Amino acid sequence: MKKLFLILLLGVSQLSLAQNHKIVTLFNKQLQKEMTHFYTDEERKNFIVTEAFRIDKNNILHFGYTIKSYDGGKISVYSQIPLNKIMNIGKDYTIYFESLDNDVTQTQTHYEKNGNILKTKTDKTHLFSTEINKEHYPNRFMKRLAKALRKIGYDVECGY
Repeated sequence: MKKLFLILLLGVSQLSLAQNHKIVTLFNKQLQKEMTHFYTDEERKNFIVTEAFRIDKNNILHFGYTIKSYDGGKISVYSQIPLNKIMNIGKDYTIYFESLDNDVTQTQTHYEKNGNILKTKTDKTHLFSTEINKEHYPNRFMKRLAKALRKIGYDVECGY
């Protein structure tokens, strides 16, 4: 009986890992598609992915990027959200995840032109921006994300 339970548990965990991989693949392919097909050369120079979407062993989604600031410096943004805290997938300027509480940790590091750090601040918020904003059919992409999250047991709404 214990062996059967262990085999069942391993099967469920493998399914969860496969779904996590699917979620990460959805994000990274979509972001690559946007950057390749819809970004101008200037936008590609001003927006650099520093950490592709990934889900760690604790089911926390991570994403990092750097944008050039108006004064010639840059701002690095690193965000993370536990998958089980995602309540809604929405779209404003970008597609975002929303949590009920301030479950998103976002760290911003501001740099001068010469590379010196001006300041670093870490905030807790309820929105996780994916920076995916040029998709012609965002509802379809959001539905695919919600479906993948539901397959691993997370009850997620789509606010589109």
